[in-house]
Amino acid sequence: MIGGRFLFLFYVLSVSWVGAASAWDSDLRLVLEVRDKIHREYVAKVDSLRVIDAGLDGLVTALDAGDNLYRSPSELGLEPRSLDDRAQVGLLAEALQEVQGQYLLSVSPDSLQRGVVRGMLSALDPHSNYLSAAEYVDMAETYRGDFEGIGIYFEVRRGRLLVIAPIVGSPSYGKLRAGDHIVEIEGVPTDGISTEEVIEKLRGPRGSPVRLGVSRQGRDALLDFVVRRERIKLKSLPYVFMLAGNTGYVRIVRFAETTAAELGRALAALRLQGMKRLLLDLRDNGGGLLQQAVEVADYFVDSGSLIVYTEGRGFDSRHEYRARRPFWGEGEPLPLVVLIDHGSASASEIVAGAVQDLDLGLVTGQTSFGKGLVQGQFPLRSNGGLLLLTVARYYTPLGRLIQRPYTDDIQAYIKAGVDDVDPNSIDSLRAGKEIFYTASSRAVYGGGGITPDVLLRVEEYSDFAIDLFSSGAIADFSGIWVGGRGDWPQDFAEYRTGYEVPEEGFADFAAFLRDEGWEVGAEDFAAHRDFLHRELKAGFARVLWGDEQYYRVRLDGDGEVEQSLGLFGEASALLARRTGTGY
Repeated sequence: MIGGRFLFLFYVLSVSWVGAASAWDSDLRLVLEVRDKIHREYVAKVDSLRVIDAGLDGLVTALDAGDNLYRSPSELGLEPRSLDDRAQVGLLAEALQEVQGQYLLSVSPDSLQRGVVRGMLSALDPHSNYLSAAEYVDMAETYRGDFEGIGIYFEVRRGRLLVIAPIVGSPSYGKLRAGDHIVEIEGVPTDGISTEEVIEKLRGPRGSPVRLGVSRQGRDALLDFVVRRERIKLKSLPYVFMLAGNTGYVRIVRFAETTAAELGRALAALRLQGMKRLLLDLRDNGGGLLQQAVEVADYFVDSGSLIVYTEGRGFDSRHEYRARRPFWGEGEPLPLVVLIDHGSASASEIVAGAVQDLDLGLVTGQTSFGKGLVQGQFPLRSNGGLLLLTVARYYTPLGRLIQRPYTDDIQAYIKAGVDDVDPNSIDSLRAGKEIFYTASSRAVYGGGGITPDVLLRVEEYSDFAIDLFSSGAIADFSGIWVGGRGDWPQDFAEYRTGYEVPEEGFADFAAFLRDEGWEVGAEDFAAHRDFLHRELKAGFARVLWGDEQYYRVRLDGDGEVEQSLGLFGEASALLARRTGTGY
């Protein structure tokens, strides 16, 4: 028993008595630093004992061997004992000593502290998080939008290192292609390699070489490439196209340091190509940097208008973010449709919420994720890690709270709002939600997430289709099919509009699946004819030209995009009657 609480360590084997670690005051530095930040900076006051109990739960969760558990007094039906600050720290130290002294295996104090920290944060909300020093570096790299390496999208599938696509403009572009199997790195076989090992071996200082042995369909001998690493730019806007009807299309996949600048260049380029209306695709964009969301929205908002505001713990904690550019920058305002789904979160919801509240455009798709908590970044002195701690909440210009309700059950939180919604009924999306009204008297809805103005039908994939995606069978077959043929159109535009997958292609794909152990019936192929044609054609395009062309072919069969293109009449009417009044 420790501090009126019970720590049970159930052993798989006999107890290993390791001497209790000394100087727990220094070994607790990470835990105490995080605990101090929680009490000083968190968006709301917290129950300190609840945080400690959650930390002890996290401690035993970090122990791999045996069924270990921690039980608080309330869970044991006992009267909770009041503990002051000093006693709470003593409780943590005592628990760590018990684990170090009695647990079956030797565990480093650092690992135990990380368990305690993650446990404490779980008592707060679903988005406060702790990153190790290495994870901190990875996150900074992601938001910076670049890294040093050879520039490929890859996947480790059944122990084989496969190239999904080279990044356009990277050292690998023009050498490697989709479907290639990298069998050696610096002469060492890659069989059984892990994703982490691939990253470690392929990334490195700019200008340094790496030798790759590559197996390619249609070539008997192993191909030998020496690729010199370079700084690889990760685009926030990897897909920028002109669609039918003078429609510009922009897909934003993240909000990183360069996102707004990329959007400015994309809009300028599309205007030069004759863009008269814009479809902004934010599906599956989980967010990113708040300031970048503000700067992206600023392209479509009147100067001075409120884009988003945050409120934290203090009475004077409201912070407003307003537009600085003229409406649509220097160009003519255009009809705008913003496409969202359940994967659109955080920064994506800031943009969609501003567009909707300010009558700037039509929001289509499905209700967004509902992530409206602002995480402050606190570098940790004790170990070089990073604390992402919720310090405020986002609100749309009309005052709608973006954040969905949540409990301690993270999995339930992730599923909430999806399982209880009828995807074919806009009424189910709006049921029970608070109503707000825009300047043009349009109703928009609170209650978490952004409810679309127009609900779109979602393509429901069958089990057969999902299995094809998850197995990588289409990508594998595409490399084989393209590698065995040379009669392909030289021009992608000709391929996109004119190529049809021949019957031989379908038959060979069916044979390929059977060789791989699939039970494929004629009825499966008949029922999935359109789906298979689109996916095979896109897979061939990725091998022949790259990822951008792969995506462009898939976009031609994207039902939500097609539905959104049919709604520009409403978007045009909205633009025409917009008052332009700021909030």
